[in-house]
Amino acid sequence: MNARTILALLASLAIGDACAQVNALPPTRHILVYGDAQARAIPDRFRITLEFEAVDPSPGAARKRVEANVQLVLKKLGAAHVMPGEIIATSLQIEPRQRYDSEKREQVFVGTAVTRTITARFDRQSALQEFLANLQTSEELKVSAVDTELSGQGALRAALRHKSIESSREKAEVIAKAYGARLGGIYSVSDVAPQFEYGVQEGTWPSMYEWRSPGGDAYSLDRIEVTGSRLSSGPAESLQTGYVTFEDKIYTVFLLAD
Repeated sequence: MNARTILALLASLAIGDACAQVNALPPTRHILVYGDAQARAIPDRFRITLEFEAVDPSPGAARKRVEANVQLVLKKLGAAHVMPGEIIATSLQIEPRQRYDSEKREQVFVGTAVTRTITARFDRQSALQEFLANLQTSEELKVSAVDTELSGQGALRAALRHKSIESSREKAEVIAKAYGARLGGIYSVSDVAPQFEYGVQEGTWPSMYEWRSPGGDAYSLDRIEVTGSRLSSGPAESLQTGYVTFEDKIYTVFLLAD
C-alpha cells in the first residue's frame, strides 16, 4: 500500500468519525428532548481543611513546629467528637523556599518549608462552630476551606435521575401529541448533549424544566429528607447553613411511530 493510498484511507476515517459525531440523530422522524431535575437540600455534614506550614533554615525545626500544630488540632478535633475515620491527614511535604530580593534582583534562599494538610468532617454545624471558636490560627496554621456535604447525596441523585427521565418522556409525549404523532422506540439516551446540525444555529438549552402536577403544584421528592425537612421547603435554619443545589439532566431521542 503506497503513501497516497494510506493518506486517503486516513482521511476517509477522519471524515467518518466527524460524521458519526455530528450525525448523532437518526435519519428517520424523531423528537430530541431533554429532561432535567433540580432539588435543594440543607447540608448535614461540614468538612474543614486546615493547612500547616513552617519555614526554617533547619528542616528538623520546621518539622517539629508543624507536628506540634498537627497534634494540637487533632486533640481539639477529638474534643469536638470528630471520629478518627472522619479525619484525613496528608504526609509531610518538604521543599526549599525562596523569595525574590528586589535590590539584588535575584531569588534568595529563605529556608526549608515543611507542610501538611488535615481534612475533618463534622456531622453537626454546632460542633464545627465550637471547634472554630477554640482554634487559634496563625501563619503556620490556617483554615483554607469549609465545605458542606449531604449524607444522603447518593439517594438524592438517584431520585433526580428518575425525575429527569420522567420529564423527558412527558415532554416528548406532549410535543408528539401536539403534532398529531405518536412516540415510537428510543433511539438514544445520554447525559451529554448530542452533537447535531439542523441547518440553523441552535441556542442554549433552557436551564431548568419544572415538573408540575395536574393541580399546578410543583412535585417534591418526599422520600428524600435532610435534617428532618422536605426538600421542597426549608426551615429557618437554611438562612444559616445555606442550601446545596443538585441537578440532573438527560437527553433522549425518541423515534416517531408511523
